[in-house]
Amino acid sequence: MKKTIYPILAFSGLLAMSCSNDTETGVAGDTRLVVDLGTDLSFSTSGEPAPAKRAIDESAYTDIRNYTVTLTKTANGEQVHTALYSEWALAYQVEPGIEYTLTASYGEEAPASYDNLLVSGSETFSVQPGATKVVDFQCKPKAAKVNVVYSSDFTDFYSDCEVSIQTKYMDEAMTMSMANVGQDLYLKADAEGEEVTLTFNVKDKNGDPIAVDGLTTTRTVTVTPQTLLKLTFKPDVTEIEGGKFGLDITVDTGVTEENVDIVIPNTVFE
Repeated sequence: MKKTIYPILAFSGLLAMSCSNDTETGVAGDTRLVVDLGTDLSFSTSGEPAPAKRAIDESAYTDIRNYTVTLTKTANGEQVHTALYSEWALAYQVEPGIEYTLTASYGEEAPASYDNLLVSGSETFSVQPGATKVVDFQCKPKAAKVNVVYSSDFTDFYSDCEVSIQTKYMDEAMTMSMANVGQDLYLKADAEGEEVTLTFNVKDKNGDPIAVDGLTTTRTVTVTPQTLLKLTFKPDVTEIEGGKFGLDITVDTGVTEENVDIVIPNTVFE
């Protein structure tokens, strides 16, 4: 969600200088920085996400006034100024020709969580003597999001299908099941891609795990920040040769979609 400069909006002369990233305009006098911050909380998927019973109030993340903005000198990490975005002056004086890094963030980072999410962004720049630079960038989630969806006829054949979720950042796996329908699980993810190991545990109508020799129930998928990983569980009710039924699990990352086909002898239903 793009937001315009918040502090001192009446100072329209500076606002008119630019609407593009890192714009610099030469003016007589001081060398100044103008911060134009925005947020983008979208998560991509090729399908529609499940209705969410969110533990996180997304409106707080889209309100740029909540973000802590910090200006440092890039070379040595010296902190020049830090404050909530709502408290920043419209134009902040800086030294000409010095490379700075501007960061903004809100929330907390966690390896995997329903109620912790970090949204942040940064930009590195320098300003020519006597110029005013408008630094315009967006803060984005540093996590992927996982949803589980079960078809309406799922409980006609099974009581549940749990999925164990593990990444390299997690000390132990987290499990999602039918109890988590509509919830968002946030997974810390690197920009270059994060491997997520998914292990599925199918349960029969009595709530007991279905154990089948040779059954492969583990898949590894790759996600990046702002990926919505949607797992859809649907029985394959067509009888298969050999007296077997199946469970189709669609793993959708918005980039690739693959099926995890679990074949189960129908004797487990007797």
